[in-house]
Amino acid sequence: MLALKEEVWQLENQLKDRDDVIKMAVEKEKEEEKEKEKEKEKEKEIKIETETEMETEKENEIQALKEKVEQLENQLKDKDDVITREVKKRRARLRAYLDCLAELIDCQAKAKIMEASLHQEPAPGT
Repeated sequence: MLALKEEVWQLENQLKDRDDVIKMAVEKEKEEEKEKEKEKEKEKEIKIETETEMETEKENEIQALKEKVEQLENQLKDKDDVITREVKKRRARLRAYLDCLAELIDCQAKAKIMEASLHQEPAPGT
């Protein structure tokens, strides 16, 4: 009977030891799951952070491009104004040149007419 009690006691201890091992394994599994969840959360946070950084970077690039566009538009307007002024000056010079040329032609024509009338023989009977 004593041997039977001792055998029962040993079996109970073995069961208790197995139960403890199973509990430890279950706890370890739970901890590993928690770690995996933490890692997944970290990965999500990193992904969100990376996406946010990329969006911020794109927004900065867009802003820089908008500023560059505005700068180039202003430069173009300034150059257009310079060209417009130059065209007006050249038109004024051309007008002055053409007026002078017209006056020259008119004077030359008058001079030729006067010269021709000087060399013209007097009409008979005068």
